[in-house]
Amino acid sequence: MFNVGGPEVLVIFLVALIVLGPQQLPKAMKTFGSVMGEIRKVSNSFQAEMRSAMDSVVDASATEKPQSGSMADATPSSTATATSTIEEVVARNDEPAEVGEAPGSSTEEVGARPAIDPADRAAG
Repeated sequence: MFNVGGPEVLVIFLVALIVLGPQQLPKAMKTFGSVMGEIRKVSNSFQAEMRSAMDSVVDASATEKPQSGSMADATPSSTATATSTIEEVVARNDEPAEVGEAPGSSTEEVGARPAIDPADRAAG
């Protein structure tokens, strides 16, 4: 925990012996040991509570359907649904464009400016 080796423990023990004296040192070590035990108990209980809370969050999120519209989060079944939807839209296109013709160019006037969607304008 503190990366304390043998020489460091010896120095700490000698300083404690000088400061506390041989009469008080055993009582201080016993108190220190009981305090460390209580700290470990509290730490283990906190970790167990956090694990159970995280497990309940993971379990709850596993049962919910994904809310994201991202294709990266999509499952194979939802990807197949999206592909079939795109195919349906393409199949509904009755007028095939001629080779080299831009889509919708037959109905636009020459020199007319295309309409800009407000959302595209806000995006820059």
